[in-house]
Amino acid sequence: MKKAILHRMIEIRLTIVAILAFLLVPGPASAEDCDAECQALRNAQDPLADVRAIMTDNTISFGTADEQTGYGFQVQPVYSIPTENGFNFIARGVIPIVGVHNGAAFPKLGPDQIGGTGYTWGISDIILQGFIVPQIENAPIKFGFGPQVSLRSRTDDAVGGPGWGGGLAAVAFGFAGNLSYGGIVGHHWGEDNFNLTTLQPIVFYNTEFLGGSYIGYNNSITYNWTANAGDRWQVPVGLTVGKTFLLDGGFAVDANLGGYALAAHPNGGADAQVKFGVSVFFP
Repeated sequence: MKKAILHRMIEIRLTIVAILAFLLVPGPASAEDCDAECQALRNAQDPLADVRAIMTDNTISFGTADEQTGYGFQVQPVYSIPTENGFNFIARGVIPIVGVHNGAAFPKLGPDQIGGTGYTWGISDIILQGFIVPQIENAPIKFGFGPQVSLRSRTDDAVGGPGWGGGLAAVAFGFAGNLSYGGIVGHHWGEDNFNLTTLQPIVFYNTEFLGGSYIGYNNSITYNWTANAGDRWQVPVGLTVGKTFLLDGGFAVDANLGGYALAAHPNGGADAQVKFGVSVFFP
């Protein structure tokens, strides 16, 4: 009961912050007025931006059936390669670093069989993505698409992952005044019947409060095709706030923090998430 009340309080506070941001804080007037600080903000939000960066996307999960905490950290190097053929190629890597409670990693074993109640930490299976992004002048929305492959790089079976596998992903993204919006949709097949669809909506309201700040939604909705019928969906509901800092020499740093309740999740899985990220963009 206390946990449910706490989650509800977090949701209410984030909603109040969102309403105040929309009603009281003006945003940039138009795309033509986008200065260097505005462009740095857009680059941090746009998955198809022409950037060289090291990004992170980190999740701490709470409220599992056995009251344990899960840790999932991602390091994502991004490198955009312009071409002379009317498109950019964006290469992205996803390096997951996972911490799994031993009781969750080996649910059929007792504590005396799994070495206590600590955590197993390790690198999970790395995913490599490549997006082809056509360069269309004055297009209101840009899009990209391409393959993704997973490598069985896990340092321990407890940290899991898709194993050897592959799939496809597509991205669309655009800007309208002080809004940035779009999404990523992908599907991945892997070993041991891994079969997962991911939809990641991205919607931000960019403000002038403190310069380069924003509030919105950025999280992944997933559907596991091989799970039991009641365990297939994971649907986070919440908000993320963040700020992009423009530094000397063309560098930029983006930092964000979000709180999400899981409106749907696998049986026994976490029912709340805290997400945070720090990303560095190079000139």
